[in-house]
Amino acid sequence: MVAEADPVLPAPPGEDSPGERRMSFLDHLGELRTCIRNASIGIVVTTVISYLFRKHLFALLARPLIEAWGKAQQDVGLGKPEMVFTSPIEAFMVLFKLSLLVGIFGASPIIFREIWRFISPGLYPRERRWGLGFILASVILFVGGAGFAYRFVLPAGYEYFLGYASESMGVIKEVMGQAVDVHLSLPFDIKPMITMDEYFGLTSTMLLIFGAVFELPLLLSILAMLGIVSAGQLWRFNRYAIILFAIAGAVLTPGDFVVAQLGMAGSLTVLYNLSILLAVIVGRSRKKREAAQEAADQALEKVE
Repeated sequence: MVAEADPVLPAPPGEDSPGERRMSFLDHLGELRTCIRNASIGIVVTTVISYLFRKHLFALLARPLIEAWGKAQQDVGLGKPEMVFTSPIEAFMVLFKLSLLVGIFGASPIIFREIWRFISPGLYPRERRWGLGFILASVILFVGGAGFAYRFVLPAGYEYFLGYASESMGVIKEVMGQAVDVHLSLPFDIKPMITMDEYFGLTSTMLLIFGAVFELPLLLSILAMLGIVSAGQLWRFNRYAIILFAIAGAVLTPGDFVVAQLGMAGSLTVLYNLSILLAVIVGRSRKKREAAQEAADQALEKVE
């Protein structure tokens, strides 16, 4: 008598396929090396291309300062906008670092593609379908965060700080609401003398920081998709998150850049609440997937 063969059932949703091979630790290291190499090649290529347009790029980078300088020109009579360099190689290094900065933003699709390529083996096949969406969302948020800082935060910040430039500081014009004319010393002026390196350092830091923090909705969405956090947990933590965002704005933004601190705390608060909405959508999808998994498990038990 020939024994009847067991029926072959399709793999339950979310399970690994039978032919899928698990990667060892050394395989992961090799994959990480490949991802870093590919990302580095992409950055080098985009940096070389950016260097060909370095002067145009620096003119764009200087636009927030020039616009703020123009407004200060009308208020306190500043002279022609200018930047200086204090060492023979400073101008060259600033333009080179600017090309590298633009190269990082230009290669961001490649960078995020390699990040997804590295983490995707640890996901279920259903979750790997989100690869293209992850790459597009990462690039849009990263570039969008930098664009937000460039368009709104930097001009307002430089306008505020250039407002400290003034004339006739040796004469007190008004004290306690009373018009006076007290000559403390010979009048003198306060004028800005901004170096290329200092301006690039502050501006590039702000662009990269805002680009990074704008990835918050994507990060929390991935954690919700993996079941690590839920929309309810994020909502209950909202009041504490606002305090943490205010602290992060003070710590991450350089110096006393008050406008940047407020801009970062406000944008993080908005992005966090957007993340809660995304977590609700992801959570519903996860519940449907778990229900399908449970139904498949029950069907398998009945067959056995």
